[in-house]
Amino acid sequence: MASELKIGQLQETQVERAYVVAQAGMPRLTLASWRQVTSGSERRNFIVAADINDYVRGLCHARMENHPLAGRLFDIAIFIVVSPFREQEIAAKLFSNVKKQAIDANCNYLRVWTLRPENWDLLDDQDYRHRWDHGSMHPL
Repeated sequence: MASELKIGQLQETQVERAYVVAQAGMPRLTLASWRQVTSGSERRNFIVAADINDYVRGLCHARMENHPLAGRLFDIAIFIVVSPFREQEIAAKLFSNVKKQAIDANCNYLRVWTLRPENWDLLDDQDYRHRWDHGSMHPL
């Protein structure tokens, strides 16, 4: 199945299907809030893994940061995989894709935040994003 995945930017036609995955990791996320963020330019920061039927199986929110300690940082605030089978394969392929993007962008580090329901509220909190003490840092 993982070889049948399409990984790329969240498309407008995938917004509703991706919401189901996002809500699995962030139960307080409302559909209205999800639609608002994914209808604007922020949608380009969402990367999805979709199966051959275009069901979203994995979702991440990633963007570049100029971190005060890490320098150029590829920051993954949301990384969720939901599938009835082969979750590890899907996660590995999605992670491999974002890691390649980080390397191609000449980032010094890639950080994956620890998934917590409040992450959605912290996406725009620059002070939180510039901290060093959360998530898992991966030197590149």
